[in-house]
Amino acid sequence: MTDNTRKFSTDALFSLGFRPFYLAGAFYAAASLLIWVAYLFDFVELQGPFEGSLWHAHELIFGFAVAILVGFLFTAVRNWSGLPTPNGKALAALLLLWAIARIMLIFDAGPWVPIIDLLFLPLAALGIAVPLIRSGNKRNYFTFLLMLLLALANGAFYAIAYDWISVDPNTVFLIALDVFAIFITVIGGRIIPLFCNNATGSKRAQRHQNLEYAIVTGMVLLLLSDLAWGLTDDWAMPRAGFLLALGLLHCTKVALWRPQITLANPMLWILPLAYSWLPIALLLRAASLAGAPIDQILALHALTVGSMGGMMLAMMTRSALGHTGRQIIASKVETFIFIFVTLGAMVRVFGPIVMPQLYLLEIAISAIFWSLAFGLFFVSYWKILTRPRA
Repeated sequence: MTDNTRKFSTDALFSLGFRPFYLAGAFYAAASLLIWVAYLFDFVELQGPFEGSLWHAHELIFGFAVAILVGFLFTAVRNWSGLPTPNGKALAALLLLWAIARIMLIFDAGPWVPIIDLLFLPLAALGIAVPLIRSGNKRNYFTFLLMLLLALANGAFYAIAYDWISVDPNTVFLIALDVFAIFITVIGGRIIPLFCNNATGSKRAQRHQNLEYAIVTGMVLLLLSDLAWGLTDDWAMPRAGFLLALGLLHCTKVALWRPQITLANPMLWILPLAYSWLPIALLLRAASLAGAPIDQILALHALTVGSMGGMMLAMMTRSALGHTGRQIIASKVETFIFIFVTLGAMVRVFGPIVMPQLYLLEIAISAIFWSLAFGLFFVSYWKILTRPRA
């Protein structure tokens, strides 16, 4: 290791999208959940334009999650296309734009809030659309199209928040979560069996293209049905049947990966485990619509905390190690990161089902586990992501 690799470097930090956005996203994931819990227990007040639960939902999706997504896609698209994605000053400017919006939403900053926040996703989408289109990489055009859909959802949320349109904001959040679920479905379906087979030296993890097509089609139909009916009970039984079938297809997909072959390697077992929270979310929504005493909000947290949180940390650790020239091997740090986010999901989803009388306490415990996971990533990967490649 040279002296240069031991020093903080802005050139290194802004050399590729995963470096600044993984760090910023991880810090905000931990901090925003602690702020949310402090708000729930009346320790702090939010001065921004949104009521507390709306701020929490908005910032989970359009604050933390999009930051990690952008960091991942800026890095992946460069590999897919062979062309550069935003780096240097352009990348720093995008990060600053994202960060300013986050601060403005905590403190009341007037009409500038939507202007600043709504600029970020279209600019980020442009940053991946240009290299994909120039390289003719049509297989991955869906990435910037889904990002533009997220941008539209964010715009719709502001229109609702400022009373420009009358729509349930939960419908907007649900659509945005469906977009992330599609990302997990497609990207996870490509890489998880590949990583499992490469790392174990086997071909036991299988991927069936027709099953992939069926599941992706189902996820798009789910997005359309959520656009029509949101979290209402309209057409409850047909929708429950559809969610049940879609959830079971996802379960079949996971089973074909032979997840038992990953158990000796934390960098592997977190992948099918995190993905599995997606069918859990679908099955819980199906049960709720069918009349079970389960709030659909618990299903959404299976998706956000379990699947999104778990998959993001799995890919953040893996790509951060790989793209900085390190071996993709789990230390105790990575193992604890994965355990903490999994415990956070279990407490948040199943705690209220088993012990509903402890709901607020369960939210707090889940948030602590979540913040430990992302906080540990931030602290442990700071040097890795702010210094030149090893």
